[in-house]
Amino acid sequence: MYHQIKLVLYHGTISEIGKVDVSLGRGRKDFGRGFYMAVTRSQAIGMMHKKYREAVRRSRNKDEQAFCEYLYEIHLDEAIIKSLSIKVFENADVEWLDFILMCREQGGVPHTYDMVIGPTADDDTALCLKAYQDGLYGKRGSQEAKRILLNNLETENLGIQYYIGKQEVADRIIKKIIRIEWR
Repeated sequence: MYHQIKLVLYHGTISEIGKVDVSLGRGRKDFGRGFYMAVTRSQAIGMMHKKYREAVRRSRNKDEQAFCEYLYEIHLDEAIIKSLSIKVFENADVEWLDFILMCREQGGVPHTYDMVIGPTADDDTALCLKAYQDGLYGKRGSQEAKRILLNNLETENLGIQYYIGKQEVADRIIKKIIRIEWR
């Protein structure tokens, strides 16, 4: 499986990164609290812009000039990848959905994988997830409700994300982080 894994990934943010700190990630995300990377520059740039808009919106007393956008190219160590416990979701299917629902509901890192790779259920899907959780698609947990949720997520448009939730894994696998121009 490791030969399919990308060794160069991207991360867009509003913070300067010298070293990855997985504890800075928010707790109720797709694969858990941790550090997320995108397969493409454009996906990382989109996330960077989204984080920027969110930060500006949340900080009522600061102007837009108080925030900067940064794009990073991240190089992974192929030799370390071979020794990791990695969960790969090839598709946004019911197994993927159950995993995301578990991670978002429990928060933190509710699994033992060193790395998780799979489709992104970005924050634009939050309304669909809320409708599912509120029972608007049918009984929560039912196959019918999950089928409706997957249909509404437009899974063919989701990007691919890589996730690391353990600091010791991040320290071992990330060979270098390079800030790159995104404009």
